[in-house]
Amino acid sequence: MTTGASGDTEQLQSVIRRYLNQEVREWFRDIDFDEIDTNTPRGALLRACKHDDADSFLQTMGRAMLFDSLIRQRFANFFGNATGAGEVGTTTLRTGVLRRTKPQIVLYFLEDISDVVSEYSPVDGRISFRLMDHDSDTITPLQVNTYRQRVESRFSNNGGFVWKKGKLMCSYSDWSKGYQLQLLCRNVAEGRRVVEQVLDIQNDTPDWSFFNSEENEQPTIAYPTIPERVRIYGENRRLPRRRPIADVRFQFARLFISGVPNPIILADRTRLFS
Repeated sequence: MTTGASGDTEQLQSVIRRYLNQEVREWFRDIDFDEIDTNTPRGALLRACKHDDADSFLQTMGRAMLFDSLIRQRFANFFGNATGAGEVGTTTLRTGVLRRTKPQIVLYFLEDISDVVSEYSPVDGRISFRLMDHDSDTITPLQVNTYRQRVESRFSNNGGFVWKKGKLMCSYSDWSKGYQLQLLCRNVAEGRRVVEQVLDIQNDTPDWSFFNSEENEQPTIAYPTIPERVRIYGENRRLPRRRPIADVRFQFARLFISGVPNPIILADRTRLFS
């Protein structure tokens, strides 16, 4: 390898260490970056992703690829369905043209990796609603910026808003204002708290006559916290969880406007889009 090529490689490693380590530090902000306990799963991941001055080029590339893979796996489920339509925790709107073409805000939530139960993926959640006072041809960047500020203050700040998911189905349906929220929560109080926080984005006050809750007669049997094991594909595996109990934290929010090819990012705690 020539001196010039070697210098280019070192410069590339230097840039990766400088900028990617910032992202790694933010991603693992709950861990002391200078005193990493590799005996914990999260600490071991941090140590494997953290770039050191003495790293070889192969080590640098390996760490970068691992960190990229970690982020992609954590958020893969979010992008299979852009709006999350039809999933519990999202707004599923009627297909009438009037509502379908209205701008839509989607909030994305994910369980902290340190809380994830072994054998399972992180629990996620989506909440969405329509902006009935706007159309794709009338909404302006200034109005969008107002929504951006509200989402940031209501959901991004203070470590991210936490939605306590559970087995109780809470719903809030006010079609005239674009809401058909379906929220799995621990209890009615949590359902009301989440509804209030979401409606606050549009400065709306809840009309509790639109709020309902529905509980299964035997939720622990219908939705067991730890499902049984059955033989699947030659191995004993746990059945998928239904309505798991988990705290999911706000990650990012996107605004979908009909005719705009890419969603507009309103808030992003993950830095996936920044």
